Amino acid sequence: MNKKVWMLFVMFVMLGTFSTIATAATSDQIEFTSEEKAFIKEHPTIHLGVDPEFVPYEFIDSDGVYKGIAADYIKLLSQRIGIEFQIEKDITWSDAYEMGVEKKLDALPCVSKTTERQNYFLFSEPYFTFQRVIIVREDNNAINNLEDLKYTTVSVQENSSHHSYLSKIPEINLSLYPTVEEALIAVSKGNETSFVGNLATSAYLIKSYGLTGLKYVSLDEEDQQHLYFAVRNDWPVLVSIINKGLVSITEEEKMEITDKWIGLENRVDYSRIIRYLTILGIFILAIFMVSVYWILRLKKEIAKRSIIEEELRCSKSEAEMANRVKSTFLARMSHEIRTPLNAIIGMSYLIRKTDISLTQRMYVDKINQAAHNMLGIINDILDFSKIEAGKIEIEKISFSLDKVIQQVISVMSFRVEEQKIDFSFAKDSNIPTFFIGDSKRIEQMLLNLLSNAVKFTSEGEVSLGIRLLTQEGNQYELEFSVKDTGIGMSETQIQQLFLPFSQADSSINRRFGGTGLGLSIVKSLVEMMDGEIQIHSKEGQGSTFIIKLPLPLDEEREFAERNKAASIYVQDLKILVLAQNDTLIHLMDTYMTSFGMKAEFIKSPENAGELLEESHRLRGNLYNLFIIDYDVLEDKCFEYARHVLETSSCSVAPKVIMLLPLIREDLFEKLSEYGIHLGITKPIIPSILFDGIQELFKKDDLEGVLPSTISEKREKKVGANCCVLVVEDNKTNQLIAKTILEQVGLRVILTENGEEGSNYYLQNRKEIDLILMDLHMPVLNGYEAAVRIRLQDTEVPIVAMTADAITGVEDQCRSVGINHYISKPFDPDKFIDTVLDLLEQHSSIDTKSIIEIPTVDEKVSPQAEKLINQDAALKLLGNNIPIYQMVLKEYQSENISTCDEIDQEIRNKNYIHAAEMVHKVKGSTGNIGAGSLYQTAVRLQKALEQNQEESIVELVPLFKQQLRQCLLEITDILDDEKDTCNNQTEIKTGAAKDEG
Repeated sequence: MNKKVWMLFVMFVMLGTFSTIATAATSDQIEFTSEEKAFIKEHPTIHLGVDPEFVPYEFIDSDGVYKGIAADYIKLLSQRIGIEFQIEKDITWSDAYEMGVEKKLDALPCVSKTTERQNYFLFSEPYFTFQRVIIVREDNNAINNLEDLKYTTVSVQENSSHHSYLSKIPEINLSLYPTVEEALIAVSKGNETSFVGNLATSAYLIKSYGLTGLKYVSLDEEDQQHLYFAVRNDWPVLVSIINKGLVSITEEEKMEITDKWIGLENRVDYSRIIRYLTILGIFILAIFMVSVYWILRLKKEIAKRSIIEEELRCSKSEAEMANRVKSTFLARMSHEIRTPLNAIIGMSYLIRKTDISLTQRMYVDKINQAAHNMLGIINDILDFSKIEAGKIEIEKISFSLDKVIQQVISVMSFRVEEQKIDFSFAKDSNIPTFFIGDSKRIEQMLLNLLSNAVKFTSEGEVSLGIRLLTQEGNQYELEFSVKDTGIGMSETQIQQLFLPFSQADSSINRRFGGTGLGLSIVKSLVEMMDGEIQIHSKEGQGSTFIIKLPLPLDEEREFAERNKAASIYVQDLKILVLAQNDTLIHLMDTYMTSFGMKAEFIKSPENAGELLEESHRLRGNLYNLFIIDYDVLEDKCFEYARHVLETSSCSVAPKVIMLLPLIREDLFEKLSEYGIHLGITKPIIPSILFDGIQELFKKDDLEGVLPSTISEKREKKVGANCCVLVVEDNKTNQLIAKTILEQVGLRVILTENGEEGSNYYLQNRKEIDLILMDLHMPVLNGYEAAVRIRLQDTEVPIVAMTADAITGVEDQCRSVGINHYISKPFDPDKFIDTVLDLLEQHSSIDTKSIIEIPTVDEKVSPQAEKLINQDAALKLLGNNIPIYQMVLKEYQSENISTCDEIDQEIRNKNYIHAAEMVHKVKGSTGNIGAGSLYQTAVRLQKALEQNQEESIVELVPLFKQQLRQCLLEITDILDDEKDTCNNQTEIKTGAAKDEG
């Protein structure tokens, strides 16, 4: 049955196709006269001028191809009459028309006939008909026919048939446009009242350009317009040839062209319609029969699919449950592993500070390295988990690129020294210092790439380079490249390199270790920053990793830094550099040029001394600065520098900077002993070199002050009178924190839980300068303790110390007023720097407040520090103090238990009722002058109404804190008013007694 139906359907389709082909193929051979044949032979190519924007009749598309109705007719004519038509492109319609008039072109294939044009051209028989219309805005009801255009300005395409037509009507003023679309856009925008053109072109362009609010008015009294071939008037034979070619084109061919570009509206070929309807009927019948078959089959498939979907739902539920279990597991394991790691790293740091033997120091270093390796693995797994869950956010804050590089080189220096390989760094001198971006993630990416490069390079060199690729305004594109001479990789290994838990091959893990997550994390971070990463590698020859990152410039900080640099007059310095490494010489020359300084380079130590003496003898003290590369003489370098300084006959000896190798901290101790003014570690970072030169030559000269000395002075200055409260339940962590902080001169108070810590602080606020807060503690955790403290003090720095490194912890800390975060296990040096930075900031704030706040005896309005602005509230109430007191009492009585009630509703997920309660608080909060609480209530209400759980978690503690603070302030206000009233009563009583 099915086979018969299909055979019948195929037969009908073939019959319809054959009948169409037979109709389209009827075309007689064209007979040309001898004169016409001679013309064709003499002129095989005819040059045509076209309108590149006369859509859909003729136009040049975006690919430079000539298309449209006229183009299709020209193709048929070319086949029929044997002449090649060549289109002249890259000219406008106005230019094409003028070239046709001047007979520089042979014909114009798509024009209408006008009296003016008949002076210059001969016209073929018409081959297409179009309608002339008026285009106006939809809200224009004044123009309904041609008469309405009189005494108005009408837009029209220049040199078009419509231009010629309207020129004959003197009452119409014309506004000429080079293209139709420009005129239509002008009407659409209201710059023109009307436009006259043909309907097809106008409708096509209106749709293409998405113009709205336009309509057309038909010119019914006008005869339909026709399209012709306009031929130069000295070639009548070509007109005859074209006419014969047009006659040979069948009606079906013409209809096919029309359907293609415009579609039929008025012409009807019923024979074709009947044929198509017949085919359509057969096709529908076939579809119906096939549908019956498939409906029966689909019923079975649906039953199977229902079973599969149910299985998928179960699988999805199980996967989501597994993912939650995985997240919980990672969080717990991270916390449990980080806590003992903190103890290991902290204790090893303290041991290194004691007097131990070289062997013991080596053992401690190995312990410390192993602990950091384990920490790196944990961090990689957590980062990968965050990336996989889409929880990592890229920060966009100001940062110093040079500080990032300095930190990266500092971290990598130990590993470079262990591998006994060379390390170099180069940076384009025209790269600014300050950018907007995520410095931590950039540092993480570079450390990851450099760690791999060092790990896989047993001999040779690892280099880090930074180049400026492009700059557009404030947007810079930088290229970070890490190159090594290590084991390299094959093409197959490169393709698998960025897959999670993947390494080049199985032997890599056995030989070098690692999780195989590092490069996968780097690639994800690069893509999140809208950058790209590339790899070039050959086995046995090394690898090059290239990261391209777009980074916007921090204009404000960069401008301030340049002004600061310009304020110190160092451009006229004469500098002599002693170095033998060509790469170092090239870099130093580049850096000095970018600083605006002049430097001479010499490779021989003997020649350097002679040059200094000769320059003094012949020209005075020519050199202000002598830079020496330690690697030229190594251990003899210090004696050489002292010899040069002591034997110099210069009245003012040059200042000396020594470039020291990586990991030779011991050499810094010799600088002051040998009279060397400054030491800088290689590889050279431009900003550090420049800052060092500035320090040497600015007015307040800091000769001989080493970084370590500055650090010690800072510790002494900050730690002299500062006290840190440590709230931590782990005894080991207490010991580590206390010992490290006391080593830099800070006083430390230890408490064991949140309740004990918050109580101690509230009782001894003037004594404590900073609080270190663990988050997970018995009795009262760190979050709750911070809320209690913030209710009484919004200024004291609170730093969270936690082994929780999962997403959301930092946000939760910020929501309760903990604005700083240190993840355990922490690097002791970074930990000290963070604490000292915060103490410096806090001490500067305290100093300002001491200067600005009057003595206790003076009456001072505390409104600036409080939530309630009494002056603003009293203005709303017409300065009626009794009414304001009533409002405060009512507000206080209404909201005594509001915090607990909202807590209960949120625990029950009843967000709508909670939103209503917050709305009620918000309504009365504005009346008492608590603007901050009002704004928090607005945000919390919106979050509750929209079920935004993350915002709810963030805002509820803040709302409760501010509401409780408001209630306390109301109590103070009412008590103060009561005391004032009592005093006034006593004064009145005393006065009455005096009168009596």
